[in-house]
Amino acid sequence: MSYRTLDTPAVLALPLAGVRLIEASAGTGKTYTIANLYLRHILAGRAVAEVLVVTFTIAATDELRGRIRARLFEALGLLEREGETKDAFLAELVAGIRAAGEQEIAARRLRLAVRAMDEAAIYTIHGFCQRALSELAFRSGQPFEMEVTTDDAALWRQAVQDWWRRTGYPLAPARARLFRTALGDLEQFRALLAPLLGAQPQRLLPEPTETGGLDAVLTRLDALVPAIEGLAADWARDGARLKGLLLTSKGLGRGQKSPYRPDQLEPALGALDDWFATGDRLAVPDAFEVLTADCLERNALKKRDPALDDPFFAACDALWQGHLRLRRDLRVAALDEAAAFARRAVREAKQQAQRLSFDDLLTEMHAALGGEGGAALAEAVCRRFPVAMIDEFQDTDPIQYGIFRRLYLARPDGGLILIGDPKQAIYSFRGGDIFTYMQAKEDVGAEAIYTLTTNWRSTPAVVAAVNAVFTRRAADAFVYGEAIPFAPAQAAEKTHRHLLRDGAAQPALTLWTLATERTAKGEDKALSKDAAARLTHAAVADAIARLLGEARAGRARIGERALVPNDIAVLVRTGFEAAALRLALAERGVAAVAVERTGVLETEEAAALETLLQAVLEPRDRGLARLALASPLLGRDYAEIERLSSDETGWAAWVDDLLALHETWQRKGFMAMFQQMLRRLDLAGALSRGPLPERRLTNLLHLGELLQQASKAHAGMDALLGWYRQQRGEGASEETILRLESDADLVQIVTIHGSKGLQYPVVFVPYLWGCRPRGGNGLLGFHRGRETCLDAGSDDFEAHRRLAEQERLAEDVRLAYVALTRAEAALYLVWGRAGSRDGHAGQSALGYLLHPRQGAAELAEELPDAFGDDPDLGSDLERLAAAAPGDIVVAPLPEPAESPIRPPVEAPPELAPRPFGGRIATDWRISSFSALTRDVHSGPAIPRSPAAEDVAMRFPAGTQVGSYLHLLLERIDFQGDVRAQVLALSARVAPRFGIDHGRWGADAAELLERVVQTPLDANGLRLAAIPAARRLSELEVDFATDPVSIPALNRLLARAAGEPLAPLEVEGFQGLVNGVVDLVVEHEGRYYIADYKSNYLGGAFADYAAERLRAVVYERRYDLQFLLYTLALHRYLGRRLPGYDYARHFGGVYCLFLRGMRPETGPRCGVFAVRPALDVLAELDEVVFRYAAEEAP
Repeated sequence: MSYRTLDTPAVLALPLAGVRLIEASAGTGKTYTIANLYLRHILAGRAVAEVLVVTFTIAATDELRGRIRARLFEALGLLEREGETKDAFLAELVAGIRAAGEQEIAARRLRLAVRAMDEAAIYTIHGFCQRALSELAFRSGQPFEMEVTTDDAALWRQAVQDWWRRTGYPLAPARARLFRTALGDLEQFRALLAPLLGAQPQRLLPEPTETGGLDAVLTRLDALVPAIEGLAADWARDGARLKGLLLTSKGLGRGQKSPYRPDQLEPALGALDDWFATGDRLAVPDAFEVLTADCLERNALKKRDPALDDPFFAACDALWQGHLRLRRDLRVAALDEAAAFARRAVREAKQQAQRLSFDDLLTEMHAALGGEGGAALAEAVCRRFPVAMIDEFQDTDPIQYGIFRRLYLARPDGGLILIGDPKQAIYSFRGGDIFTYMQAKEDVGAEAIYTLTTNWRSTPAVVAAVNAVFTRRAADAFVYGEAIPFAPAQAAEKTHRHLLRDGAAQPALTLWTLATERTAKGEDKALSKDAAARLTHAAVADAIARLLGEARAGRARIGERALVPNDIAVLVRTGFEAAALRLALAERGVAAVAVERTGVLETEEAAALETLLQAVLEPRDRGLARLALASPLLGRDYAEIERLSSDETGWAAWVDDLLALHETWQRKGFMAMFQQMLRRLDLAGALSRGPLPERRLTNLLHLGELLQQASKAHAGMDALLGWYRQQRGEGASEETILRLESDADLVQIVTIHGSKGLQYPVVFVPYLWGCRPRGGNGLLGFHRGRETCLDAGSDDFEAHRRLAEQERLAEDVRLAYVALTRAEAALYLVWGRAGSRDGHAGQSALGYLLHPRQGAAELAEELPDAFGDDPDLGSDLERLAAAAPGDIVVAPLPEPAESPIRPPVEAPPELAPRPFGGRIATDWRISSFSALTRDVHSGPAIPRSPAAEDVAMRFPAGTQVGSYLHLLLERIDFQGDVRAQVLALSARVAPRFGIDHGRWGADAAELLERVVQTPLDANGLRLAAIPAARRLSELEVDFATDPVSIPALNRLLARAAGEPLAPLEVEGFQGLVNGVVDLVVEHEGRYYIADYKSNYLGGAFADYAAERLRAVVYERRYDLQFLLYTLALHRYLGRRLPGYDYARHFGGVYCLFLRGMRPETGPRCGVFAVRPALDVLAELDEVVFRYAAEEAP
């Protein structure tokens, strides 16, 4: 079925009301189209806050916001200035506006939109749901204050671990062995369980009700005992004969993969002898399978051996099948019960902490829309956002689509445009569901579907070559027929840049074919995966080195300019492929950067650092010290390690290094030790002598930064190293994704997933001959209709395997499409027979596309195999080349060069400093409140009496004591047991501040108990009444300032105080003002600032009376501090709190002088309260942040 093409007239005429679906093929200007439609909405009278644009990543929202802003500016400029544009859309749009005489209203709308772009509703899907749930909390039924966390993996990890321990640890030995056999270890079980813990859990097959609960399954184990005892007796009697039969029978195949090969069979029979002879009969070993009739049948030769029909083997087969079913049922029951337990535990933990994850935002929004108040919520959301555009819609899932379906699909007055490309739906591992997209397509209807097919990215030759690849299968190129059609793209009419070598344009697509191996019988045999990979690495690295060598000689160009390294991209599937290719390039002197989303905690450097840190933790453990000596971070070879280990002097020096690092870590913290380790052990120098030095050093520094951040929450060496070990066992989070080691001009190695949305002049896609069939762990994920299922061994497992493989193949085809459409000027593929039975090229996407022997419909009945019994692939490739004559070249994979090809190295240019002709703003600096008031901040010294009776008066004074008390107040829960919390926390942190916990810890606890219980106002507000969810500690504040007039600031402060004040004696400045607000709390709808003061003002409580504190505050110029902090909170609430009003929402500022606070005296002692006037804040904003010219004093 063909859909309407969305050319310029169609975009201008597209109805903005109702529901539309736009399918945008690769390179066809999807973002350009979104910006044009957004522009039409603004010109139609919509405010930017009313036009909802949703995409799936923060980076994409930033790009969209920038592109849309630029589009609005461009249209406004064209309206305001008479002139012409080459942009056909803008030309027609503006011509229509002028013809209607609507220039003024259009320009006014555009100007308003441009000014308000910071308020534009351009969000990620999670950001949209968070705003809808919080701003419409009453209608959505959500709490008004919920913390959103980006990562709840630790909660799930703990929940699964709790279930594992509660369930597995108490089991009797025989049951425990079956438990481990069926489920693996804890990490393996987590991987099995993961599909059942997503926001959209899969249906488990067989149904858990069919297998019974876990206890029932384990009880069935005992029923196997009689059969096992009978077989043991038979083995004791006839074992020698049966073993001889298995070892010598001529009816059994004994090839490479046969379990009856002698070197495989003899150890298996030995293990069976041991098992039959022991009393632990329930632990059936895997070797038992060689005794089963089914295994004998599968490995029998055509000429059967009647002796193998012995009844013993049939009895073994019955036992083995029962045991396998028991394993399966145990796995199903365990998965079901563990998933239910984990979901319940995580839900309860989040409710207790008032926390939501990103996935929860979606499920809560979906549930709210489907709940009792769903209609009212949908109405409210649609009033707020009457129109919406959903970008990258092909990556949607049932929950996400369900949200927008309920909001917009049944609303004729609304407008919803879904934009995506099903051919690029490649994120199933993140939850993207192509079947949901197909459902949405059905819901929209063919009459409301449009396509973008003009390719603005690639040369006409590349477009023709890619078309040729996918039109080999015409109607079912993407497996699902009309649901995901392939419409050949058309190249845009513009000037294209071609890859030129010696002045000649190169073929758009070069397809290199792998050679086959020759067997001893003279037959062609597919290359092993490893052999194919080695040849591919070498050929691609040689080709890139050759291209770059020609470029440096002026012989290789992209259009009119020289080819440079980052014009070239190599697209890979895995990190292993990236690493191998990068090494091959490095051997040829070609630097490359791997752009990937691997976690730094998964690298060799992470493991090596753990080993080194363990030795630093225990420097006198000789085994750990020797292990650390062999760390790859140190770059020592075996001979040097052996020499140091046996040389007393050398060994003592190594231990001294570890002891010194240990002492630094203990006394000064992790980062001081890490920096000392870098210098003392010369880690940078050691890494520079190995492969990929820049990459490895970047990883090491990244790891050091992560550990330093973690050290703030994991005090102590043991605790930090324990955290590090745990994190290395978990997946990559946003903070641990590998960083680019360089932004230099390097060859780009990118995963296909990571390349989506990018483009490069020259693209190599060398590994599409590989594939990874599903079900390797015994579980199959697949769709049954629109339902997602997980088969753990049902009776229909093989039928479901075919469905799963059909889905795998379909996604691999989409991956191939993404890879092939990244190229602007030239594309290189590697293809041929490679792999083995568990994943060969015939099962791959390229096999399906280039050798169309199987129809898509046949894949429901048989597994993918494009090769079949016909190994001659040449004729298919000849037909491919003939489909785009001159644009596609098929040639053998180049043989590896006898010696590595190395591009000539250019001499580094002579560097000289560039003449400076600018102006340095000498008054620009970063200032803090402390810096502005340094001369008046401290006040006069007052002698303190350590022998005073009251804890408040005898407690030590000083800046370190102040920091200590601040930290305690930051960390404790005001509503918890304050004394117990302070004592526990003080024991850990007091030494950091030079405070003797044994002497002062109890006093600190008593002092802070008073603080949290003291009423702060006449209404009885106390810190003890503030829950953790309604407080924000240590709020960092940064203001960018214009030149500040100090005289004007002094006049303002005096007016705010209502009395003359000593002027601030500082110079005018511009730059940044920063500070930290100790505490912000929300109580009964009003927001308050609290600032802790540990000042010692005297030995009597009268010294802390409210009237005395006013003088102290203004003498020490705390007034500037609380005014700046109030202004910061005022700005913050104005942006974050809907309907914010200063008079209604801001409660005031409390300066809490801790020593003077007592519950019995309340706000009369130790508490200074003030609520700055709004006009003072407005004037402060003007003086400090918008002052333009110095006033006369």
